[in-house]
Amino acid sequence: MKKWLSLIVIFAAVISAHAQTPTGDEILRFVRENLPNEPLKLTGSLKVKAKNGFTSANIPTVMELDWGAAAPTAVYRLGEPGSKDYEQLTITWNNEKPSYAFSNSKNKPTDTVLNTGISWADLSFSVLWWPNAKLTGEETKIQRDCYVVEVPVPDSKNTMRLWIEKEMGMLLEARTLDSKGKELSRLKIVSIKKMEEMWIAKDLELTDQKTGSKTTLVINDLEWINGPPIAEEEPTAEAFAPSESVNRLAFDLYQKLAAQNAGNLFFSPYSISSALAMTYGGARGETATQMNNVLHFGGPDATHPAFPHLRNTLADIEKKGGVQLSVANALWPQKDYSFRDEFLELTKKQYGSEVRPVDFANTEATRQQINTWVEDQTKDKIKNLIGEGVLDSLTRLVLVNAIYFKGDWASPFDAEATHDAPFHLTEEKSVQVPMMSQKADFGFAETDDFEALELAYDGGDLSMLILLPSNGNTLGSLEQKLSPDTLSGLPFRKQELVVNLPKFKLESSFDLGGTLQQMGMKDAFSGAADFSGMDGTRELFISAVLHKAFVEVNEEGTEAAAATAVVMKLRSVPAPPRQFTADRPFLFCIRENTTGTILFIGRVMNPEA
Repeated sequence: MKKWLSLIVIFAAVISAHAQTPTGDEILRFVRENLPNEPLKLTGSLKVKAKNGFTSANIPTVMELDWGAAAPTAVYRLGEPGSKDYEQLTITWNNEKPSYAFSNSKNKPTDTVLNTGISWADLSFSVLWWPNAKLTGEETKIQRDCYVVEVPVPDSKNTMRLWIEKEMGMLLEARTLDSKGKELSRLKIVSIKKMEEMWIAKDLELTDQKTGSKTTLVINDLEWINGPPIAEEEPTAEAFAPSESVNRLAFDLYQKLAAQNAGNLFFSPYSISSALAMTYGGARGETATQMNNVLHFGGPDATHPAFPHLRNTLADIEKKGGVQLSVANALWPQKDYSFRDEFLELTKKQYGSEVRPVDFANTEATRQQINTWVEDQTKDKIKNLIGEGVLDSLTRLVLVNAIYFKGDWASPFDAEATHDAPFHLTEEKSVQVPMMSQKADFGFAETDDFEALELAYDGGDLSMLILLPSNGNTLGSLEQKLSPDTLSGLPFRKQELVVNLPKFKLESSFDLGGTLQQMGMKDAFSGAADFSGMDGTRELFISAVLHKAFVEVNEEGTEAAAATAVVMKLRSVPAPPRQFTADRPFLFCIRENTTGTILFIGRVMNPEA
């Protein structure tokens, strides 16, 4: 299997400055011509993690790159010098073709790098020199406008698909596809940092789609070989994509909640992430570090300025019409308690949060007031978010996010075609359910494990994705393999299908405190909590993270809502048409198509439950 790992990406080209749209070959040439001319030295590590999270390799890595030489040269030193596993590779490009020189003469370019799944040839940046590149379109990737370029892999039937950022010429993602368009591996930039006038890929991750293993390169230091060290600039919001953090949290939480609950499941990762992001604004020290890691944030300086872009994207969908999509945030502080102005301003500016002072001494009246606000924001779909006994006189702050969605299908189902049909709960047991049915063109993708259906909503900004385990597979086996890449890499193609989908209505309610602690967010719920960014003291901690969600799917479309509350207390306390028939347990999500953000996710084990 051909894989490619870009071990360093430092591009300064401004491809979009050209008046005419460039060709694929021109885009790659622009990237090559704008590689730094001065010799560079980078120090980092190459890590390999299996699908189960076990780290099988952690290899010290040093790279010396001289792109400005008459014959560009790259030297890679992997492993500890003097150890039996140490290896040095020198790659020289003559007439744009790489040649390899190993310190261990037994190695060949096709061999893997020590204990990783990456070949030595993968380190050569060869794709930037391959001919016959074609510009196939433009897409948005992690909120950046990109050219999409496809390059045939020499001496292979495979193809590389590249996403190259238009403004800076940075490679953001690369996928290897076989002759049938099936994805074999994927490289993506996890985070970037700016050094002087250069952007460098700090963390790159390559996933083998067959094994699920991930190889990550982390760059720690960068310096000019013939000059002074390069000073790293402060991170910016551009280095963090809230859509990716929401999606990673979606699958982390899904797997935890699916293991804890045997039946139907539904929640909004966007709502949960938004409420906790506001809370994160007041976290400090180890509390902030744990929240940052569990929620997949990018540090406070990058995270908070980035969230408004996603919130505005969702607001624009509401303004366009076609669907109803509203998001609301609110803070309910104790009216006579002193909160820092900086914290209140942060939640207002970056999250559009209302501040509604209340008196928690009047516990029941305050509880009803908050619950009524949630009901109003969710069109009465989420009731009694905060139950009796959750609030008391020691409560100092409740942070709430509410999201409501109602969308008609772009291709509605005919109610007269709905009929009773069996839904197979297990191999031995089934129930009769109202099964909607229609024949039309839909997005469809297929892997070895499941079939995927894309049902667009009116306006085209949002879609429901349904993952149906292939015959012989179970939803449980599919759930074990879930990751954000499961959805983002699906090669959907429009084709005529006969779709049979059950009507269903789900409601879920969770206190996520225990789950978040299991995931590593421990201090926030304990006496070790540090939320001094909220009030200047270390007396606050999280007592509950409450989440409720609702979804109804019928012939016309979908209605969904969710709300999350974070409660803070004082420490003292092909033809013919193919059939897609969802007649067995399946997973589904509702996502925003521009950013790929998963707004809601769940599973249907029994539509009648």
